[in-house]
Amino acid sequence: MSIDLRNVFRLSFVTSGGELQVPPVSAVLARLRSSPPWDASSIFPAGEQFPRLDVEWHEQGFVLQCFEDDRSWGNFLVDSPRLGSPTVEISLGGQALERWPLELFVSEQLAHQAVDHFLNSGKQDPALHWVRIDAFPRSTIWKGRAGREAWERTNRRTGDDV
Repeated sequence: MSIDLRNVFRLSFVTSGGELQVPPVSAVLARLRSSPPWDASSIFPAGEQFPRLDVEWHEQGFVLQCFEDDRSWGNFLVDSPRLGSPTVEISLGGQALERWPLELFVSEQLAHQAVDHFLNSGKQDPALHWVRIDAFPRSTIWKGRAGREAWERTNRRTGDDV
């Protein structure tokens, strides 16, 4: 007997706690595009942690990270197997600010394909390019509270204080 995984998966957003039924992929992506910039979503089986697909929206595109099981390091969807230098600033939940290659920010079309495949299989789409979290070039701008505060002091723009 085949299980319809789409009915097993749940969706959660940082901005709205709790688990939701997963709507059509286009609705998930549209919600992220219209959410605050720090919002993110996770898709996972009800009552379980894995497999999990995390999806975020940034001005440069969607960022998807997939964990197929509890041993996974997490793989990011990329739009090309060749990655450029780290140029795009990305905040990691207020814990660090890094620069990542632009190729980690993918189009809505690629994001849609990856999410749809995940909902049907619980796995990464092998037809797409994925890179492990420790296998792409990145640079750290600051890390931790002390690092953030030091960076903010030296990078404060005049007139930003209210």
